[in-house]
Amino acid sequence: MDANAALWHSWLEETLLRDIADPDTDDPVPLFETTADGLQTSDALGSYKWGKNDGEYLYLLYQLTGDGTDPTDVIPVYVGESSDISTRIGQHSRKIRSSLPLSSWTDDDSWGSFSKYDHIAAIHERSERPLYAWIHDLDEDTHGPYGNPTYRQELEAKLVGLIHGQDRFDRVFANREFVPNSVLQAIGQAGPAWVTELDTEQSSPETNDELAHKPTVAKAQRWRDWVDQYLLADLQSDDVADPIPLFETDASRQVALTDNQRLKRSARIDERIRQEGQRCVDADGLRDDGYDGLLYVMYQLEAPAEEATPADIVPRYIGKAEASGKKRDVSANFEEIAYERNSTRSFARWGDGDYWHVGELSMALLGDDDRKSHWVDALFEPESRRLRRPTYLWIRAWNPTEDIGPYDLSTTLAAVEPLLIGVAHAAAPETLLNKDGVPSTDGSE
Repeated sequence: MDANAALWHSWLEETLLRDIADPDTDDPVPLFETTADGLQTSDALGSYKWGKNDGEYLYLLYQLTGDGTDPTDVIPVYVGESSDISTRIGQHSRKIRSSLPLSSWTDDDSWGSFSKYDHIAAIHERSERPLYAWIHDLDEDTHGPYGNPTYRQELEAKLVGLIHGQDRFDRVFANREFVPNSVLQAIGQAGPAWVTELDTEQSSPETNDELAHKPTVAKAQRWRDWVDQYLLADLQSDDVADPIPLFETDASRQVALTDNQRLKRSARIDERIRQEGQRCVDADGLRDDGYDGLLYVMYQLEAPAEEATPADIVPRYIGKAEASGKKRDVSANFEEIAYERNSTRSFARWGDGDYWHVGELSMALLGDDDRKSHWVDALFEPESRRLRRPTYLWIRAWNPTEDIGPYDLSTTLAAVEPLLIGVAHAAAPETLLNKDGVPSTDGSE
């Protein structure tokens, strides 16, 4: 059994399966029941979720192939998180039921036409197994599948990555976040036919205890270890040009402007983005070299690059740009790179258009938009284009079979981004500017 399955099984044994075995819990709790008025949310679920509207929750919609005593019995259909689980589960129930019967589905030619609710409805309609709902109440002692303390946003992403990494769940797993765009494109093209055959047989029922029970390493240390292997290695390599400034600046760190009055990226970072992007795409489309797209880290340094340690890397923002689109083979974010255009409107998400990083930051600096206002406060001196500190961007074309995430496993670009955000937040919560994938501070989703 591979590491994804081993970790998933180990986590199930410590959580869901314990609840199913516990006579004091109601699990497994059916999502639906058939009444005189048709399919409805089950009374059991109504009681189960009652009052859970102000907390930290993970939830799982699932099926069972057995009695729920073995982790291979669990077929995950959807993983989510919420601070108001009662409302969220009720919403899911209504939207899944409104997608039935599946014969009423029509393709509106958008990538999301066959939605997660249509997907779950198809599983319900085409399987004889009932759907169950499980609610996991999180607290400060909650640990994730890698053994570290976790929070709901991070735990959702971790579990999605582990589940997606198991081929047996390809057709039944309905999550759309943290899943590669190429998969979403395939689902969108197939529509309901995606779940025509539901083969979820487990090929190997034996769990690899060595993989599932590795000694736990603190998340902050996992960030530093990963930085040492990747980002710092490039900074201190004679063969790589890092660190590369994100912006074109003068000697006082004042950022130059383009003719369109947008912040100007450095020529070196433009060259690096094109160089790494062309490992993923060319004029013929997606390359066959196996790269998912670009992983990037915006950062600052506490020491000269040649003397820096992992602790000297100050993470500012972590993100990714997938080469594959959700509706088309090549993402719009990569078209300028694929066709070697001079324009940089999208430019692997670092473009100067209104909906890309440099464009949003430029507008925020002028007070015309607030999406990147927290970036402005963190990176620039008040009411100026002068950077508080030199700011760099690290870019890497990510290979899901060769590159390793912070938990020492190869993983997709879609999955490694939230994993890195989680460990970077543990190491530097005050400096990381990501808003998604970090603990909520105001109770919002």
